[in-house]
Amino acid sequence: MSELSLLRVLLLVSMAVGPLGAHRFFFAEPSRLRAAAHAGALACAALGLFAPAPILCVVWLVFCAASFALFLRERFLRGGVASLRSPRGLAAIIPFLFSNIAAVWLVGGANDLRILGYDAHFSYYAALHGNVLGWILIGVLAALADRDGPHRGVYLASVFVCFASFLSIALGIDQLRAMKPIGVVGIAVAIPVSQLVFLRSVWSKNRSAFALGCVSLAGLGLTMLLALRNELSMPVIPAVEGIRGMVSVHGTLNALVVAPCFLLAVTLDARPRRAAHDAGDRTR
Repeated sequence: MSELSLLRVLLLVSMAVGPLGAHRFFFAEPSRLRAAAHAGALACAALGLFAPAPILCVVWLVFCAASFALFLRERFLRGGVASLRSPRGLAAIIPFLFSNIAAVWLVGGANDLRILGYDAHFSYYAALHGNVLGWILIGVLAALADRDGPHRGVYLASVFVCFASFLSIALGIDQLRAMKPIGVVGIAVAIPVSQLVFLRSVWSKNRSAFALGCVSLAGLGLTMLLALRNELSMPVIPAVEGIRGMVSVHGTLNALVVAPCFLLAVTLDARPRRAAHDAGDRTR
């Protein structure tokens, strides 16, 4: 398997996982139509990535844009403009923004559009980071911030810090290079701190969520260490058959372990809350 093929596989995994969290946490009710649209768009993206029909990846972009539009409509109907302008509303918007930005990079990479002059490898890197860190991990933090609880402020701050950090890293890649380290530090602090706060809140009441959260945090720590050494030109893992260690290990761990485990941990913690909420609705 080539590095490009591995990136495509990891992208599809992140695209399969991303909507599972966003649609569960940010829509009031599950929808079979949304689930079917997700499956259809994912199938089109897979064909676009692996078959000689890259234009099919545009279907994924349409799906992400439609999901964002439906989210905005539902929030507006539920609470008006004020619900979208509130800190919780703005935090919930951020993962949908990342999903659409990642979809643009996906389409650009698959169709060799050379967005900002970058080739397919960089486009897929950008799409994968947008999906895994922006859509899934920050999306989970936004979901935690959308709950009523004593730690909501921590999660809200982490979402906005991560968003600002991503912008700093993007500006620092080629232009303002001094911005990139600031962004890296922001993400390296905000996500682990939020995960530790979450672990503290669930360790005594939901051991499954605690265990999955620990796996995610440990994986995140390892991938951050690998990224740091790579930035310092001290790579730990050599390239194997042309696949760099930052893709074969760093990217794989983030896409298959760190993000899905944290998503599942928060989902398991949300189930008792939703059951209690539904029971309360039935008694009223």
